[in-house]
Amino acid sequence: MGGMQNEPGVSVIVGTLILILITVTAAAGLAIMISQLQKDEMNRQAHLAAVKSEQVEIQNIGLSNDRSAWNQTPVHIPTEQPWDNWSSITISLVNLNTDDSRIIGIAVNDKYARNITTIEDSSAAIQDSLNISASGYLEVDGSSSSRKIRINFTDDFSAPQYVPTGSQIQVKIMTSLYNTFEKTFKPPNPVFETSIETEDLGVTDRDVIVLDGSRSTADGSVVQWDWEILDRGTAIIVDGDYWRDAANITTLSGKIIRLTPRTSGPFSVRLKVTADTGMTRISSPADIPVNSRFTPPSVLNAAFLIHPVSQIEASVRDINGNPLPNITVNFVIANNPYGNLTLDRYYNTTGITGITYANCTGGLGTVKVVYGKLSPVEIPVAA
Repeated sequence: MGGMQNEPGVSVIVGTLILILITVTAAAGLAIMISQLQKDEMNRQAHLAAVKSEQVEIQNIGLSNDRSAWNQTPVHIPTEQPWDNWSSITISLVNLNTDDSRIIGIAVNDKYARNITTIEDSSAAIQDSLNISASGYLEVDGSSSSRKIRINFTDDFSAPQYVPTGSQIQVKIMTSLYNTFEKTFKPPNPVFETSIETEDLGVTDRDVIVLDGSRSTADGSVVQWDWEILDRGTAIIVDGDYWRDAANITTLSGKIIRLTPRTSGPFSVRLKVTADTGMTRISSPADIPVNSRFTPPSVLNAAFLIHPVSQIEASVRDINGNPLPNITVNFVIANNPYGNLTLDRYYNTTGITGITYANCTGGLGTVKVVYGKLSPVEIPVAA
């Protein structure tokens, strides 16, 4: 009887223990769940912090224009002038964060490259190809580590990239945290002025052309100034364009140059400037009108000839030794001891050969040939 009376008490105790066990288990499960939520939240916050703190900077680019690159297998670019497009780009990256960054995509003008080549700055110029269109990535170590990569516009994209040499270039990178960093590089702006200066050469004055490109600008700095001076007085049209007539184009380099023309013109001038990125741009041409003082007379010669008639022959040449037409030369009788020396004219104009003359009759004497600041030439005459 007594044992049976204790059964309810045992049941109560067992139930209580079970309830306690359930409570403890639930509390433990809840604690684990809360802990996991806290861990997930911490991971999420850490990820957000990592995303926020990641900072990869596109420092600079370098561009090259290798004509042979446009005909390398497996890509052939069927353009008439492929060198009007860049063949490759070199991109310098730096990680400004202490944590490493992984680059999973690099785009140029919104087209992602499938392959890149990493370059190590060393005497050996180590280059390693990397396919980042699959599972590959480019790691940029923390603590301001930098990387340099090269992308070929013909081979490293799913289709060839056409990037004209005078256009702006946008570079965009994507990291494994799906951050994107981008920078736009603009071509330089060629600006130049033309002026004329006069040089006193003693026997004559000569005009020279001064070309000043110092007002040209770039996002970084302009590192090269290349000039093309087209002699439109002698140039011919090649394939519809005067600027294809290389034989009549003078090329010079420098921020400010002095040009001594070999003809009187007219001329057209254009300037190509190159920035420190390698980007270039060519200006619109500026015209310089005809100026006979570019090639002034510098040599006056004369002689007495008796065949076929007695005459004084004079020739005028410019500073480059070329004959000058349309020059008026004066003939003056300087000595006429018997009073019978005569000239049929006292001035005459040179022809296309730079030569003119005055016929002589009479006796002995001296004729002086005169032009401008040039030293007069005295010619003994026995007509």
